[in-house]
Amino acid sequence: MVKSVVTGIILFLINTTVSAQISNPEGVVRHTDEDDIWAQTLEGSHFNEFWTYHFYLNNDIKVHVMFTVANFGSLKSPVSGVQFSIDRLDGELYQVSREYDLDLLVQDKETYMWRNRMARELYFVGKLPDEHKVYINTEKDDVQYTIDLDLRNIQKGLKWGDGFYNVNGEKVGMYTHIPYAEVSGTIGVDGHTEEVSGTVYMDHTFQNETTTRLIHSGYRYIYHDDEDNWDLIYLMLPENSDRNETIGYRLKKSDGDITLNGIERITQITNSETFGKDIPRILELQLDNGKTIRLNRTNDTEKFSVLGELGRIAKSVARRFLGGEIVHFRGDAVLMEPGQRPSHGYYHYLIVE
Repeated sequence: MVKSVVTGIILFLINTTVSAQISNPEGVVRHTDEDDIWAQTLEGSHFNEFWTYHFYLNNDIKVHVMFTVANFGSLKSPVSGVQFSIDRLDGELYQVSREYDLDLLVQDKETYMWRNRMARELYFVGKLPDEHKVYINTEKDDVQYTIDLDLRNIQKGLKWGDGFYNVNGEKVGMYTHIPYAEVSGTIGVDGHTEEVSGTVYMDHTFQNETTTRLIHSGYRYIYHDDEDNWDLIYLMLPENSDRNETIGYRLKKSDGDITLNGIERITQITNSETFGKDIPRILELQLDNGKTIRLNRTNDTEKFSVLGELGRIAKSVARRFLGGEIVHFRGDAVLMEPGQRPSHGYYHYLIVE
């Protein structure tokens, strides 16, 4: 009797410890606060923070912009940066990354401007959800790039509880600042400019640790029909996760009603090759309500790596220092769940190599 009680206590402690290592927030979905848009890290020996915009525009044009701040440790000074890609403008794909000393970062809370450097036109500005703008005007390798996009009809930002997720004792913040908004403006490359319109999604992720040492991979799925009907999935698979336990959520708005479900684990992964890499073609995900949904990758349009711009030797050194590199894949995907019609949206998969 005593032995069985002791064994039960040990099993309880083991299960409690395991479940506490990777966990989603508690509480209900609520709106983001006014100050949530600003950098939440900027202190300590390591941190990563990302503001990631996904623009889906007319003529199948896609624009992705990611503003970043990072501190990788003593061998490299803290930096802010911006990475962006323009896909299908004139049928071409353009990818650019920029990096600046973190001391040059501007966060103007009076004008609601976040800017990599005052002397450079790389910023987002405007108080959400009232107004917002993303502006990029930069040159690289004698090619001029312009992204000038104004947002309207912006849905209020959302977060689950306090927005903090637990990965082996480290907190990871995940805010959805723009679940849905309409957008219009211009994009241009090397003198060719087009007027565009469409929709946009933006989330904000941060942690006081280096992403390459904390996360194995991440996955976003974005579906926009209209302001009252959209579906968003954002999950991360921590490094060395038992039973593919994940952190993340599904935020869905259907006929004006918003629901949130946590994503507990990946129950099935089927890989296939794209751009020379094996990445998930099918992901089955278990939600916290017991339901299982499936994401099918249907079309691949882009692979992006900041270190891809480096030479072989420099890339190898950087990967050793950073603990790996984050490689991004983007394209089309279908979300399937029992009793529902398939929804055709877009995926963004990232993996640490």
